[in-house]
Amino acid sequence: MATRIEEAGSPGPTRRRPLWPLHVLTAVVVVAGIAAVALRPLAPDLGGVPDPARWFDADHLAAVEAYHGPRYLLRLLGLALRIAIPCLIAFTPTGRRVVAGLVDRMGGSTRPVLAGAAVVAAIVVIVDLAVLPLNVWLGWYHDGMWGFSTQSLPEWLWHWTRNMAAIWLIVAAGAAGALGLARRAPRAFAPLAGLAGGAAAALLVLAAPLVLEPLQHRTVPLPEGEMRTDVSRVIEAAGEDMDEILVAEASARTTRQNAYVSGLGATRRIVLYDTLLEARPPEDVGMVVAHELAHHRNGDLARGTAAAAAGVVAAAYVLAGVMGRRVRAGKQRTLADPRGAAVAVAVVVLLVNGSAPVAMNVSRDMEAAADLGSLELTGDRDVYLRQKAEIGRANLSDPAPPTWARLLWSSHPPAASRLEMGERWPLDWRGPVRPHLRVGGLDEEQQDR
Repeated sequence: MATRIEEAGSPGPTRRRPLWPLHVLTAVVVVAGIAAVALRPLAPDLGGVPDPARWFDADHLAAVEAYHGPRYLLRLLGLALRIAIPCLIAFTPTGRRVVAGLVDRMGGSTRPVLAGAAVVAAIVVIVDLAVLPLNVWLGWYHDGMWGFSTQSLPEWLWHWTRNMAAIWLIVAAGAAGALGLARRAPRAFAPLAGLAGGAAAALLVLAAPLVLEPLQHRTVPLPEGEMRTDVSRVIEAAGEDMDEILVAEASARTTRQNAYVSGLGATRRIVLYDTLLEARPPEDVGMVVAHELAHHRNGDLARGTAAAAAGVVAAAYVLAGVMGRRVRAGKQRTLADPRGAAVAVAVVVLLVNGSAPVAMNVSRDMEAAADLGSLELTGDRDVYLRQKAEIGRANLSDPAPPTWARLLWSSHPPAASRLEMGERWPLDWRGPVRPHLRVGGLDEEQQDR
């Protein structure tokens, strides 16, 4: 049995090192990711989506259908393009010729990592440009017609270009790193790429508030006043110490009302859209903050990061298996062969889109638990019901989307389900982990405000 190998980039024969420690470590990451999702607080299952007519009148539901109908069709078309284009490039003779030509122009024989990264980046850019007309119609024209987009077309395109450029750079850097690993350590590619990718996912979550979010909107601290006082009361009732409460100047792009929590550790923050602050009374904003605090207390960002790392590790093993099989079949010379980069992109695209329904289901469960957490923290069902209904109306959210659309794209429960939870509250927590939230955390004087 051979005990020595010669890998690309090594000065000569080297002794095989056992890979089992790396495989054990990746298994730990996967198990931790699964446990982070499985062992979490859960809101009780309230059954199917209730009839939205209980909360929304016929005119509103007709407007929802008119707004979302074409969106669903174009989003399906966009999804089809995002899957079809990489597969056509990877698996058709014409696509393979195009890839080979690009590899040759990039000096693939002497600079395989650069050539492979160029192939990956080129495919991603081509796909994004192919769906750009759909996104312009959806995000600028259609949203503008319905009063959501506040940007001119040049402003919208500049915002899109700036955001996509950051994504393209990240993709190119990630591809170069993966190809470099495949070239230097082909035997250990799966565990090393999985661990490196998982670490990169965690780093992105940590750094996103400082690096990526400023590309979306400018933020300023929430100013002193009645609004900050109410928000601070909610934070105090939750037993949290969070000074980083920011206002995003989202009105420069949209009229939608929203808020989110992001970051980990020192970068953790709550961000409120200025459109939310302008349209909602302080107690409604306090309920929104309670929801975001529940995410933090449930550890949702950390759990999501662990799950993402587990997914990256699993994807790395699948990718290594597919590419290794191609090498053994003589379809490419090595794992790092830049002519196989298009196949790698297609595999990743299929994995990401194939796992999307699972990811969306996990996200909806987390959001439902955060909704229940906001009720437990504030103890104010009336404000919860009003806030959910009125923001749903303002954003023209589909209160009961089709099942297929919910599976593909819904990261939050339908508005009708969220309102049903409010009407049935109080409810018992479910799941192996129960968060320590105060029931009715605000005193009567604070709730009466």
